[in-house]
Amino acid sequence: MGLILDSSVLITAERQGKNARQVLTAMSEHLGEVEVGISVVTLIELAHGAARADTPDRKSLDKNSSKNC
Repeated sequence: MGLILDSSVLITAERQGKNARQVLTAMSEHLGEVEVGISVVTLIELAHGAARADTPDRKSLDKNSSKNC
């Protein structure tokens, strides 16, 4: 039997300063021989979020929102 991670696990890890490889490695070490993976849907969600974060429009929105705080 294996374990499929939801995107929320990886998003939470990213907010803690960890990358996906670190999370998957830590879980694999903790769980031993249990296979750990992510679904294709999770992969697409993460890729879409990363692509949106890299766009010039997104960067300017982030700069403007931090000025308003």
